[in-house]
Amino acid sequence: MKDNALLFTYRYRVKTSDLWQASMYYAYSSYMGVVNMIFIISSAALIVSRWKDASDMFRAVMLLMLLMFTVIQPLIIWMRAGASLKGVFPELELSVSREGITIAADGQRQLKTWDKVKGIVKKPTLIVIYMSDGNGYILRNSVLKDTRGDLYGFVNEMLGNHKK
Repeated sequence: MKDNALLFTYRYRVKTSDLWQASMYYAYSSYMGVVNMIFIISSAALIVSRWKDASDMFRAVMLLMLLMFTVIQPLIIWMRAGASLKGVFPELELSVSREGITIAADGQRQLKTWDKVKGIVKKPTLIVIYMSDGNGYILRNSVLKDTRGDLYGFVNEMLGNHKK
């Protein structure tokens, strides 16, 4: 095999749900996620312990507190994800080789060598490849199919080789 031979190629459209999932994973794996979980548990405990004796106004406040992080926040994150795409779902082609990652979109191609790749994060439903310029590329499981583990291992190997 040639050193620059393509090992993985993915062609897909970025969806609102991709950005939403990545944002939710980020939110719930940070300190904000800890605060959110404490707030959700506290709200549920308050509802269980005080519902019977509470006035209608206090019941409404308790429900709003519970809905804030279980429904309202995810909905706001969904709307932001949709707004960031502006209704346009670009088609991307990501090609991964020993040379780097080639991104093709809108008729343009750009090679990002491994020294420009910041890292890779694996979550249950997607993988995100972060670039040093602040961009990230989200690959959902339906795009990765059976190459998920191989891609993750290969990218980590290439990152390890280029940090030496």
